[in-house]
Amino acid sequence: MHVLFVSACEKRALKRTRAVLDSYALRTGERAWASPITLEGLREVRAALRRSATRQTAVACYRNDGRMRMKLLWVVGSRDAFGPDGHYPVGTTTVKTKAPAAAWVRVVSLLAQAAGWCHDFGKASRLFQQKLSDTSCKKDCVRHEWVSMRVLQAMRTGKSWDEAWENLGNPAWLESNSLENGIESAWDVLDYLVATHHRLLGPKGAKTLPPDHTNHFSGEPLDRQGLLPKAPLPSKAFDAARNLITRVEKLAPGKDRAYWRAVAIIARAGLILADHVISARPNPGESELYANTHRGRLNQPLDWHLREVAHAAGDAAYRIATLRLPGLSEEAVEAIGQPAEAPYLWQNRAAAALAAFRERSERPLLVFNMAATGSGKTRMNARAACVLARGQVRFAVALDLRTLTLQTGDAYRTQLDIGADEMACIIGDKVTLALHETRRQEEADMDGNEAEPDLEASGEDFAIPGWLEAFAEHKPAFRAVVGAPILVSTVDFLAAAGMPHRQGHHVAALLRLADSDLILDEVDGYDPRPLVAVLRLVQMAALFGRNVICSTATLAEPVAMSIYTAYLSGARLRAALMGTDPAFGYAFIDNYTAPKIIETGAEPNFSESYRKQIDQIRPVLGKRSERIPCLQTIEEQSPEAWRSAILDSVNRLHRAHAWIHGHTGKRISFGLVRVANIRPAIATARFLATKLPQARIACYHSQDYRIQRFLKEKRLDWLLNRKQGNARIEQDTEVYKLLFNTESTDVPFIVVATPVEEIGRDHDFDWAVIEPSSTRSIVQTAGRVNRHRRIAIREPNIALLQYNHRWAEGETKAFHKPGFEVGDDAYPSHDLRELLNWKSLRAIDAGLMFDGHPFAQLDNASIDRVLAHASQRVFELDAAIPWWIGQSVYDEYPLRKEDETVDIMLDEEERYFFLLLTKGEFRWVERSG
Repeated sequence: MHVLFVSACEKRALKRTRAVLDSYALRTGERAWASPITLEGLREVRAALRRSATRQTAVACYRNDGRMRMKLLWVVGSRDAFGPDGHYPVGTTTVKTKAPAAAWVRVVSLLAQAAGWCHDFGKASRLFQQKLSDTSCKKDCVRHEWVSMRVLQAMRTGKSWDEAWENLGNPAWLESNSLENGIESAWDVLDYLVATHHRLLGPKGAKTLPPDHTNHFSGEPLDRQGLLPKAPLPSKAFDAARNLITRVEKLAPGKDRAYWRAVAIIARAGLILADHVISARPNPGESELYANTHRGRLNQPLDWHLREVAHAAGDAAYRIATLRLPGLSEEAVEAIGQPAEAPYLWQNRAAAALAAFRERSERPLLVFNMAATGSGKTRMNARAACVLARGQVRFAVALDLRTLTLQTGDAYRTQLDIGADEMACIIGDKVTLALHETRRQEEADMDGNEAEPDLEASGEDFAIPGWLEAFAEHKPAFRAVVGAPILVSTVDFLAAAGMPHRQGHHVAALLRLADSDLILDEVDGYDPRPLVAVLRLVQMAALFGRNVICSTATLAEPVAMSIYTAYLSGARLRAALMGTDPAFGYAFIDNYTAPKIIETGAEPNFSESYRKQIDQIRPVLGKRSERIPCLQTIEEQSPEAWRSAILDSVNRLHRAHAWIHGHTGKRISFGLVRVANIRPAIATARFLATKLPQARIACYHSQDYRIQRFLKEKRLDWLLNRKQGNARIEQDTEVYKLLFNTESTDVPFIVVATPVEEIGRDHDFDWAVIEPSSTRSIVQTAGRVNRHRRIAIREPNIALLQYNHRWAEGETKAFHKPGFEVGDDAYPSHDLRELLNWKSLRAIDAGLMFDGHPFAQLDNASIDRVLAHASQRVFELDAAIPWWIGQSVYDEYPLRKEDETVDIMLDEEERYFFLLLTKGEFRWVERSG
């Protein structure tokens, strides 16, 4: 290709960029260079420019598109130095007037500013000021946020500063809560912002109603003298807040709860960000009242702190509401949008349909990608995000597993040609990230290619707006989370957008979501309660008008309905802000049928649309003879009989699907035994090793030492990548040595794995034995069998155990941890002979979820019970109880269990133990492997 570089650099940056560009291209002018160049060379130029970039850097790269035009590919440095299409300015004009912001944006800004003036009134108390001077002082009986709200409420009834504080001596007044009916006015929003700018209402971990505000009360006896002001505060603060609220009331008369809820979410983020930034500034000053300390010294006069936070909060809230950040380069967008080839032609049909929708509508779209396992959903998700983008292309991919996150990052880098300067891959685990990078570098060396390093959150200098620089300080991941055009991360980072109690993490995630579309991969892989945390993320994405792409081959109806409900809730919040009806669409795409796009999303017929889509997919499913199941019966209810049944299946499946190893002539096969929990998995691996001494067995689970797990995954990923058939296994020297040193003519290679194998591992086994936990677990595990080769078979290659291990141990509820048999209702049967319709079951694929099997119906009913209850609390905008303002609802539906950690200890006798810390209690469990 032929490219042109144009420099708009200033000062020292001009000299640096000239030195770089002179090394790769010929000058055609004082600030222009041209050259033929390869794609790899162009990436090298861009990386070199980024390494030397400063604030004065601005270099644009154009590609010659023939007679039509020079097409802008990317800009390194300041994009403001060039026009939207890369045009170089011949002059500059200062525009003194600009279009006024939308009314709701001004309301958000004014409320954040008003809250800034009042948020720390409570710090004027004698007790708080004493605590600043003497760290040994007793704990506050009431937190300053709550005191601030009650003083504010008293002053707006006409009381003076001193009179408002005297009210606090009355416990009935102090402890009463004015928000029990929700947020219905501008004053209610102000109360909410002031009371919750550090903590939400309600006790942590409790399931009581939001008016229970023990997060703000320590339980210490009420100190009436301590709850008096040490000194007066200038009345300007309250007067300023009151004037701002008056302006808000004129801008937003007669608004409903949904409007004020949406306003409060964005305004609170602005207040938290401003309070964090301003509080970090040293300002010793001279005052009777201080806001905080800095390095052990009194810092920031309280009146100065309130004024600065007010101004910063108003500005921050405005900027969040109107945030626009740089997106992907045109070069990267083109690479992602390359037409797919067989057998992935369905992607072209889907992309064309989505592009046609975007041409005729600016509405955001909720996309369900239901393509089969192994059909290229990862690439299609990114392509859909590019096609649906309105303006700059920016999207975030949220995944549940660290390994899957790293693999997706690799896929984007290698398959989609995304450079490290446009993508951040964050998992929050430097050890795993370092091990993954080591393996990738080794594999690149084998292929003779140099691999780019994985991004560590602190390793790349992604551009962020100047007003966020102070907030980004000392937060290594912040630049990557907000600034990267593509973010690939574990869902934990982004889920904080729907967790207002996470404070700074909440703000960072909300900033990302404000200007980024969202991709949720394997969205049905979460248990029902953690799924609610993911649904809150969907709700926030819809609030900001973003496209959301949900990807899974096994989308159950309760999960689909809950995603739609969450998105509709967010769309209604946005519609309340805009003063319009909810305007969005939803789409179904897959590799079986033509794409379906319903352009009016806010209609009560989503369930009907989903069922029609399933009815069209169902006839196609179950036709391919790639994964044929059989039932493995279990003779009696005992762990010994259960393991013996696994042994029978292993022997039968190995005989049926073994193949001849070319160099040794021995019959081998690679099989998977899926066991739901770690201890039974270890026991099963030992049992099989005893009964099958000729076999080679590995036990793969999540609680292995990191280095052990890494080495196992490294070998499995290499051997079981069978896109080129058995070539890697045939050529592997370790496999050859094992076979050569074994007298047996039949050698099964067996992986006994927990659910870590189900999702994210791109492995191709010859056969599998599956302990059932849910219909989804069966489908996902089966997807690791015959995954790459797709050869037709005649005999079953998947054995489904009649019962699972919990049944064998006599438990009443068997399908849980993992599984969906939760709550008080046990399944009427745990027998797969009864739970599956064997007469119609010809093959295992997504049809297992959709063909009316009793197992799937029971799972769906259980999921639906949990999600329906959560929906009433989280997504109902007119609920009688305002659950969303209190912490209890977020604790009831957490993404992770924060009260449980796992450590591995070594005792004096060198026997390994798990040390489980559960709700503050220690419990020792001997490790059996």
